[in-house]
Amino acid sequence: MFYKFMNFYYKMKYRHFLDRRVSIDKTAFIHHAATFIVRNNPNASINVGEGAYIGRYNNIHTNSNITIGKDSVLSDYVFISTLSHGFDPSAGRIMSQEDQDKGPVILGDNVFIGFAAKILPNVKLGEWTIVGAGSVVTKSYPDGFVMIAGNPAKVIKRYDHDNKNWING
Repeated sequence: MFYKFMNFYYKMKYRHFLDRRVSIDKTAFIHHAATFIVRNNPNASINVGEGAYIGRYNNIHTNSNITIGKDSVLSDYVFISTLSHGFDPSAGRIMSQEDQDKGPVILGDNVFIGFAAKILPNVKLGEWTIVGAGSVVTKSYPDGFVMIAGNPAKVIKRYDHDNKNWING
């Protein structure tokens, strides 16, 4: 009950600071230490779906679009970005080079992202995907009850609906 009150409190306290390009469903739970950054693209957006849970110290950055599906869970310290940094030696100092948008990130419904996982640009995770703690996701995975982990993340298990158990990927 206390967490529900605090979630409501922080939504009310910070709602006037939120960029209008950040859309959070009223049933989503966002910890107060989560960070949403939308860069200078006026068409960029972050959309958090119904019943989603965004844990403490999540960092979500975009200059295009990030979608977090219904009932998805992002554990603490998750990093999601559509951006990459410029590394052109002829363009001067690295710190003065513009971020480059590399494509949207889409998390389907009922996705679970483990503690301190990283979701990199141009990734789509289908419904019911589970990402292991500390994983670095560099490519997309389709719908269908898969468990991915590692750096870079790869399928380690799949759910067998007939036998109702997880089998090695």
